[in-house]
Amino acid sequence: MKKIIMVGSLVFIFVSMLSSPVFAEQGAFSLSLAGQYIPFISGDAGQGDDAPEYDDAFDAGLGVALEAAYRMTPNFSVVAGVSYDQFSGDDYKDISFDDMDVTTFYVGGKYYFLIDKKGWSSYLRGDIGTAYFSSVDISYSGVDAEYWQSSWGVVGDAGVGVEYDFNNMGVFLEIKARYMDSPSKAKEMREYSDADASWSVPITLGVSYHF
Repeated sequence: MKKIIMVGSLVFIFVSMLSSPVFAEQGAFSLSLAGQYIPFISGDAGQGDDAPEYDDAFDAGLGVALEAAYRMTPNFSVVAGVSYDQFSGDDYKDISFDDMDVTTFYVGGKYYFLIDKKGWSSYLRGDIGTAYFSSVDISYSGVDAEYWQSSWGVVGDAGVGVEYDFNNMGVFLEIKARYMDSPSKAKEMREYSDADASWSVPITLGVSYHF
């Protein structure tokens, strides 16, 4: 809980800084909108010999992200954003899983290590934030039960990206490695639904507008 409060405070402070007149006069701002494809999510999604992994319970994820950035120097930007991802539920040994929705609030930074005068740039990025997991139900032989209850957890990712800017617009592509806390087990299924944290590799394609 302390980690979640700390990350939430960082998001609030960052957004407040972006809206201040002092920062508006000093740097270049941008807003971006992107789509995300998450081809897999790895980790144990339960306990026991026959417990599923996340990939057994869910298909690939699709999502969208909205992000604000402030270019502090030519080589460094700070960012804050929100993303929404949905993993479609799958069937595992006659057990049907509902969809899992994950909403993430995060702050982070980009380090531009290659900047081309023709508009191309490459960068490293890292983020930390808090994720809200929707509740997930399962169905077995016509009986429904709550597998995970809605909960909050810590999320962090690191990756690389490439961006092409023209006039006030830009397009970018990113690949990241993401760590997410485990969802909270439901009381009814606590002996089976005690999951591990997960790893995934989001692939992000988006557009940005520079002010």
